[in-house]
Amino acid sequence: MRDTNAPLPDTAFWRAYGGKFSGTLNWQQFDTLFDRLAAAGGEWFVFDPTGDAPDSPVPDLAESLAEARACVEQVRSRSYCGAVFADSFEAPGFVKVFDPYKMGGVCGGSGERVLPRWIFSRLAPDPLPLMPEAPVAKGVLARLVAQAGAGRS
Repeated sequence: MRDTNAPLPDTAFWRAYGGKFSGTLNWQQFDTLFDRLAAAGGEWFVFDPTGDAPDSPVPDLAESLAEARACVEQVRSRSYCGAVFADSFEAPGFVKVFDPYKMGGVCGGSGERVLPRWIFSRLAPDPLPLMPEAPVAKGVLARLVAQAGAGRS
């Protein structure tokens, strides 16, 4: 499991992630951006930052775009979009797509980092660090807990 609250790695990918982005405020911007992504051509990496980084660009960008689009369009009845951010609307090279139902603390108020559900990037992504392993309990307390657990079987 990836440590989503660890400091971001100091790599070109994560520096780009922390760069300047503009949000899709309305559905027309959203549609235009997704049309540009679909027509962009070239190699794209599609990355879920809570998982492992892909080794190669996605073979079918259209499939990934359709999945991301369907997720965001669950809230199309709202007058605003706000779940997609791009480094450039004219020539996107890095796009963050958030699940609109899991954006509760994007502004940072919760203390937990909210990551996008998908990142579409021309840059090869680097994974976040793994969660630290929990320390192994030793001594009398560990034996008591193990014995108590064995008695419940």
